[in-house]
Amino acid sequence: MSKRKAAIVTSVLVLSLAIILSMFMFGPIALRAYDHSHPKMLTCEVSSAEATSVSVSSTNLSSTTIPQVDVTTRNCGVLTIQREITDENRDRVAASLKPGDWEFVVGAGSFDLRGMLGFLRVRPEVVSYRIAG
Repeated sequence: MSKRKAAIVTSVLVLSLAIILSMFMFGPIALRAYDHSHPKMLTCEVSSAEATSVSVSSTNLSSTTIPQVDVTTRNCGVLTIQREITDENRDRVAASLKPGDWEFVVGAGSFDLRGMLGFLRVRPEVVSYRIAG
């Protein structure tokens, strides 16, 4: 292979790697900003809600758990409530989400990309909710 072809191949590989890395670094920040500025109101049929937690690790090798409520719906997939959820109230919040129709406000980007984000175990986060009607 000539030096010119090798330089082109190397440049393309480095550029591709830089694009992929920047997507993982800046993608979540951009998605969070988009979600914040583009709320989406949904009416979803709740089938169950479960009090759970997610473990988060930091760069200094420490980890913490964040309480949340996972809401399983028939027509909107699984949604996550983390805002204002504590270890003390998560069971009560999960129990209050009785089966039936509920209105949820979520970020439009996370909801529209939920199929792809599901592979990364990222679920749309609920901003607010209330019983439909």
